[in-house]
Amino acid sequence: MEAIIYMPGLGSSFTDQSLASFAHRYVKAVDINEPNEKKKYSIKIREESFGIDGGLKAQVAAVHEQLGQESRHVIDIYEFSYIEELTASFKKTSLIHKTFVLSAILFLNVPKVFYYTLRRIVKRRGGISEGSSGQFLYAASILALLASFGLLLVASFPVAIGDMVDLKALPQFNDFIENNRLGQFIDSVYGVMRGKAEYLIGFFALFYLVMPDFKLFITEMATELVCMIRYFSTGHNRLNLTGKFEELLEKVAEEDKNYDQVTVMAYSFGTMVALDTLFPMKGATSFRVADKVTHLVTIGCPFDFVRLYWKSYYQEREFKSTTLRHWYNIYSQADILSSNFRKDHQEGEAEQSVTAEALLPQNLPFNVLPKKRFNLLGFIMLSGIRAHGMYWEDQLNSASCLTTLVARRMENEAAAI
Repeated sequence: MEAIIYMPGLGSSFTDQSLASFAHRYVKAVDINEPNEKKKYSIKIREESFGIDGGLKAQVAAVHEQLGQESRHVIDIYEFSYIEELTASFKKTSLIHKTFVLSAILFLNVPKVFYYTLRRIVKRRGGISEGSSGQFLYAASILALLASFGLLLVASFPVAIGDMVDLKALPQFNDFIENNRLGQFIDSVYGVMRGKAEYLIGFFALFYLVMPDFKLFITEMATELVCMIRYFSTGHNRLNLTGKFEELLEKVAEEDKNYDQVTVMAYSFGTMVALDTLFPMKGATSFRVADKVTHLVTIGCPFDFVRLYWKSYYQEREFKSTTLRHWYNIYSQADILSSNFRKDHQEGEAEQSVTAEALLPQNLPFNVLPKKRFNLLGFIMLSGIRAHGMYWEDQLNSASCLTTLVARRMENEAAAI
């Protein structure tokens, strides 16, 4: 019997990455790869408590295989829900605070994106895919423009309020402006912005009419973007997430179902949390992590992207697993965020891992778009970034990369017999 720990990616508000949808897709992949067409599968969702105090909750999808009158429990899929933990503190802040923090972080990081991307173009080095450098510059420009608009919008509010209320008529405020350098600076900024605030606010009102989901972008995607940058830059919440993963793995180990396989299946940012747990800083590997996980699956893993912009992130890592037998890495050449763990951009076997002594991943290319489709329209529409969400679609019965994964796993299991 197998236990699967499923780790979704960010952006769950825009794509369905729920446990129920993932379990349905995975079971479909198992079913259509099963030689015996008489077998049928069913899924039942339950909730489990875990953690030392039992205060943590996990949804579990139990997969049952049925052949004739016989039914067998074959897989438990545990959902590792980390997104709320990652974003909780930032989500509680106001929209104005979110916009200001997003703008500040983007202004601090966009120059780094430009620098490393230009270096990639000049020196032909880095881990991002062919044709992607221009798209990163283009995306960085959009983010910089968004950050500028955000700061201008924040600055417009006090100016608009000042236009409605004559603050200089207040004796204390007038004295502050005339006799204080800070007050004089604020008055000069106010003078520049005055008369323009109403146009800026009017522009954003029109912008909201054209893009009614802009607030959703700020509150959801911006929240996740900020929290992701803080995770890589300062390690914010890294120990919380890896510790919670260890607690869930302990729950799996304590089950009396005698799982003979424990598989970690992670997508996008979830792969980063998985790698941080299985390949931690030196001296940080727990016995349970080293002794329990038998398979690792990474889908759209941004390993090279992280190394490009946070060069030292994977330095001084260790690998102490005694049970990890297979690492399957699903990537797309059209997806500029996914990694093939090679030193070039060609399809083929992986050449590198997180550490020198670690298990090499088995690359499984999954291409929906032609790999050389880098035309002007694709550039403008950021097709290389949008391809990061094309490993499955919203409909449960759509094809997915999981079919490729299950087929390869069955081949390896047959070869091992």
